[in-house]
Amino acid sequence: MDRVLVELQEAARLMNAPSVNQEQRKQAESLLLKFKKSEKPYAVCKSILENSDDPYLHFLASSTLKEGVMREWALLGDTEIDQLRDYLLNYAHSHLGTHAYVLRQMLHVVALIVKRSILSRDAAYLDTFVSNVCSLFTSSNTLNLGLEIAAALLAEFTVADKTLSSYMSYQHNIDCKRAIEGNALYKIFMSTMEVIDQLKNSPVSQHRREWLQLMSILNSVLSWDFGVILSKRLAQMSSLSLPVVNLMPGAQWAILKEEKVLALLVELHSAFSAERDIQHTTRHCIVQLGTLQGAIFNDQSERVTFLSRYIAAMVKLANGACAQQSNDEDHGIALAIRQLLWANTCQDLGNVHVGLFREFLGAVSELSVKVMLNSAKEDQDEGSTQDVVDVILDIWYTLLQMMDTLPRSPLDQCMLRVVECYVKCHLAPPTGIRDDSQDMDEVDVDTEEDDRLKFRDQLEIVGSLARINLENTLPHYTSLLLERARVVRKFVENQEECTALYEDIHWIVLLIGYALADAPTDSDLTIPATILDFLAKQDVPVGVESTQAYIQTQLGQCADLPTQNQIIAPIFALMELSALYQDILGKGGCHALSPQVFSSLIWALTRIMSSYHMPNERDYQFIPTSVVTTFGVDSPISGWLVGFLVEKIISGLVYYSGEQSTVEDCLALLQACAKNSRIALVLMKDENFKKLVDRYTSGLLILPSSKANRMFSAALTVIMSHLPTSEHQQFIDRVFGSIRDSTVKMLFSPEVSEVPASPALTQQVLTALDTFHGIAAGIVNKIVDVVFNTVIPILEGSVNLLKISQHVQPITRSILELFCAIADSGILQIDKAQTHRLYDTCYKVLKCYSDSAASRESLTVGVEDDRYDNILLCLELLSHLCSKDFFNFDEPDSYDETSSRLVLVGLDIIVPHIDVELLKFPKLSNEFFKLITFICEVYPEKVVGLPDGVVDQIVLMLKVGLNNYNDDITFYIFNAVSALSVHSANNPPFQKKIGQIIKHTLLLISGQELSAELYDTAADMVFSFICKCRNEYLTVVNEIVVQQEDPNSQECLRTAFSALIPATPSTTLTRRDKGKFSKIFENFAVNVYGICR
Repeated sequence: MDRVLVELQEAARLMNAPSVNQEQRKQAESLLLKFKKSEKPYAVCKSILENSDDPYLHFLASSTLKEGVMREWALLGDTEIDQLRDYLLNYAHSHLGTHAYVLRQMLHVVALIVKRSILSRDAAYLDTFVSNVCSLFTSSNTLNLGLEIAAALLAEFTVADKTLSSYMSYQHNIDCKRAIEGNALYKIFMSTMEVIDQLKNSPVSQHRREWLQLMSILNSVLSWDFGVILSKRLAQMSSLSLPVVNLMPGAQWAILKEEKVLALLVELHSAFSAERDIQHTTRHCIVQLGTLQGAIFNDQSERVTFLSRYIAAMVKLANGACAQQSNDEDHGIALAIRQLLWANTCQDLGNVHVGLFREFLGAVSELSVKVMLNSAKEDQDEGSTQDVVDVILDIWYTLLQMMDTLPRSPLDQCMLRVVECYVKCHLAPPTGIRDDSQDMDEVDVDTEEDDRLKFRDQLEIVGSLARINLENTLPHYTSLLLERARVVRKFVENQEECTALYEDIHWIVLLIGYALADAPTDSDLTIPATILDFLAKQDVPVGVESTQAYIQTQLGQCADLPTQNQIIAPIFALMELSALYQDILGKGGCHALSPQVFSSLIWALTRIMSSYHMPNERDYQFIPTSVVTTFGVDSPISGWLVGFLVEKIISGLVYYSGEQSTVEDCLALLQACAKNSRIALVLMKDENFKKLVDRYTSGLLILPSSKANRMFSAALTVIMSHLPTSEHQQFIDRVFGSIRDSTVKMLFSPEVSEVPASPALTQQVLTALDTFHGIAAGIVNKIVDVVFNTVIPILEGSVNLLKISQHVQPITRSILELFCAIADSGILQIDKAQTHRLYDTCYKVLKCYSDSAASRESLTVGVEDDRYDNILLCLELLSHLCSKDFFNFDEPDSYDETSSRLVLVGLDIIVPHIDVELLKFPKLSNEFFKLITFICEVYPEKVVGLPDGVVDQIVLMLKVGLNNYNDDITFYIFNAVSALSVHSANNPPFQKKIGQIIKHTLLLISGQELSAELYDTAADMVFSFICKCRNEYLTVVNEIVVQQEDPNSQECLRTAFSALIPATPSTTLTRRDKGKFSKIFENFAVNVYGICR
């Protein structure tokens, strides 16, 4: 033993030495890991604790004790376990000065022992142990030890699903949690409160360690989940959705609703003002207490009394935060208020006295204003200040959802104040307080995140709040925008600095866009209900003749708007500024204008017009007269507006052709117009649109990016879908005929061989491929035939192009992307003949890529990255082709297996190019294993019948994926093997192959290397294998057992594996049978932990 101790001390020294070569460190690490997994390490661990003074070794000994006792629990008697527990407690008591992390690890072992011992001991075991722990609280000499033990117990018992860390089944964890909730948890809480009461009048600095422990224990108790125990799967789902657990104790905990507990926490919060870490924990205790609910309240009046008391405390804390300059304090109080609102229903809050609630709203609004003003004075990129603003706005959005049951008048006033403050923070002086002192030269425009994305959530909430006070907010926005619009022309003419002005306009435009409309979606947008309600009460008429006169003579001159309608006016203000921009651009003033403002204007028009312009009146029970008069299908103003919008699109594409984001915003507006069939039909007759199409077909319209090219052709394709069927081919020929014919001619002529060597031809080909990619993206059912007939020659010609341009990666990628787009958008709607033609072309392109990839011998970084992109696209193509079978609606007699054969052959073509290194890319590995799983689940009988070489490659990939990638990959693999097991009942050679995956999985479970969340899926897989491949399962079990040298381990494994075999073999694999097996399998995982070596 002395020799072992010396070796471990030397290994620990090498591990922590600053200058040690890699080989020595590796050997030391190997020795320490071997010791940690050694059998019966208890004597050596005790020797280390008693004879070594190295804290690293002490921690290693404690960790090894934990691993050993949990691994060999079944081999240890109660006496040995109790002796080890008492030894650790005595050692901790006699070595209170040891390092904190060592002491905590040691006591964590004690907590684990206690937890695992509960169910095999008498009912008084836990209560007796906790009583002994609480008795340590009474002496200053043992207080720290008692607190550390209590904290370790709570940390171990608090979470129900601790299969991995506690080496216990889910049900065992639940039973232990219920056991401590009986009396032990309450006893720890009351003992903690007694100590707090004794220390609260002493200086915090004298008992800092004790306070940290006390508040941590109190926080653990108040964060305890007393709720109903869910099934394992439901518990996992709920743990992902609930940020804070509501406090729902039984009637025994009546002390929590008493005033003294809340008062004590508020008092401690103030006392810890100089100790930020302790104050943070105290603040979280206050947050948790605000979630108190359930059986602890005898009736509704008790709940309202507690809630009123808590709200009064929040008012006090919020007012205190306003008087300080602490971002952490602001954040903490905001979180507490938000959780209060989330944890209580609007009915409960509505029962609070109006005066108190008004005071609460006032305090929250004061805190909100303070937080936003502070954020405006700091760098907008400061995450901490913006995080607090996010929480503040969450509070107001939550109150917005409760408006129907809360006092409306004070709520409206406070929300208006919040909106006005937010506006003020984003405008420059004198109107606002935005700090523009940062040198713009220091800002990297290319990497600066767009405000629409960066502040999207904030703007959405502020827009919703603005709708509550439309009579105040929208007129204010309108006047702010017009004031600045009138200054723009003057600044441009005088060549004055306009940066602050443009920033103001940018933010005002964003605010108007978010206030008037919701975010675009795939479905048709409607005008927000709040705005419809507002117009129903005070709809100011819009004069058609006066508006037309204004449009013809005054638009763009910043004159008075033609309407006082508070909803329509800001839209006209946007149009006014857009017309002003148009005028200045036409006079050569592009260099003096801000592309960002133009982009924001186009974005706002897109967002607003998607809801207001030519609405479908059948979507509304009531539609305001002013909206119909201005934007209705039959309105002359609406018809003019189509041309106006196209003008702006053309201006953006021409004058800002180098600004990719601006161009894409313009094309997004065109797509929005194309999506609305009523606008699209008017668009087809508009002269400006005809000019735009003519510029495109003549090659004068130069788009700056591949994405822009695709967006434009997609928009034109969607517009075509609204035409009568007889006009589809004519439209295709007119708009895309030239590029189609020239591309087909080149692809099938000797000229194509010149493409790789000619940059000009390469760019021409890429532009054409992008165009047809966009056409594919715009496919709808009505036009699938005409589009397919247009695109299929391009696809067929692209195969030869791919072969010739195999080393020109942009062309390779574009060809594969085009195939993916076609397969994704149109494959479900084309007929059988077209499907076979597409399948044949897809096979050829995959084979061609495979041949060209095999010829590349270089493995430079660039080529490796290209290989990743291309393989990923090939996998996506196969996934899209799978959908033809998955969503097959043909008659059974006409069912065609071409897609399944193509996918399997395609996989055979692509798999040889996929290696372990390539699968380290998460996106590619996810796509690959998802496809493999899909194939195994949809075509299991075909996979089983594949050639041995292909099967071996697939099984190898599945085995490699088990423990080299993430849980999602493992989930896919388990599902794949489950499906294959069911269809391999009469195929012993195939059973043997997947039996190796089962064996590998069982070994992973024995070593606790499998996530607990995957146990149910693993159980389904093993159950399927046992039921369908029982003999092979017994072979796998025997292989695992005979590898063990210890006879006791062999016997233990045989017993555990035998318990998995159902008494009566199931052939149906019902959900009920799988559920029963899952529980058995979880106990199996606990019993075999650490046995396999």
